[in-house]
Amino acid sequence: MIELNRTFLGRLSEQLSDLIEQQSAEVFARAGLIIPVKSSSLMVAISALGPVSVADLGRALDRSHQLIQQKIPRLVKLELVTRQPNPEDQRAVLIAITDRGREQLALLDSLDGAFERAYAEMEQDAGPVFDGIKRAIQSLQARPLVDRMPDLKDGKRP
Repeated sequence: MIELNRTFLGRLSEQLSDLIEQQSAEVFARAGLIIPVKSSSLMVAISALGPVSVADLGRALDRSHQLIQQKIPRLVKLELVTRQPNPEDQRAVLIAITDRGREQLALLDSLDGAFERAYAEMEQDAGPVFDGIKRAIQSLQARPLVDRMPDLKDGKRP
């Protein structure tokens, strides 16, 4: 395997995300969860805000309208959510949680302690990953990479 340096931090972060998704999928399957791992936060948002528009879900989760829109059909097919007309705007659709969706979220919620313990154990090995990622995101939001590279700021090469 090729050793990546800091230039490839995004790829390394993606690798961590992929690994968490794969391992969480195994946990979900063993627990009887049918919620797609990458739709967990979407399900929580629908439950908390619903019935809710796709646009409002995108804003609440800081995700694109298109990404949210792509995930809804699978959740509908799994009977976790429904689409219903917005009574205030017939052109719009509202997404609502179903009873099955609520049952699945209760099951997911019951795993919180186990996930917390597993990640705490991982952080004993790896250091404070969760807080480090949050701080990195905040740092880059406050000051983007290009601002940290003064030689490139004006289109000049180093």
